[in-house]
Amino acid sequence: MALGRAKATVGVASSVIVPANDGRTSLLIVNDSDTDIYLAEGPTAVLNEGLRINAAGGTYGDDRTNITSGMWTGPIAAIAAAGGKNVAIMERDLNR
Repeated sequence: MALGRAKATVGVASSVIVPANDGRTSLLIVNDSDTDIYLAEGPTAVLNEGLRINAAGGTYGDDRTNITSGMWTGPIAAIAAAGGKNVAIMERDLNR
């Protein structure tokens, strides 16, 4: 099992920041910007809907070990009220 690290830029148009990965066992996304960011499980995020990660260090974490129904392994999309907002991403993968 390997740990992958990445960064993504989030803007005013929804975009996938974490692609689907059937081998995903944990995921951490940290908002490294001055603007709240909204996430969605799937290909499209909507501003002011879904999961909000607060500005300046807000986080989203998912771990297969503490979910009884399994972990979301599909894409994660993000959107923000302004462009050029950064997130840091860490993902553990069974297949790497």
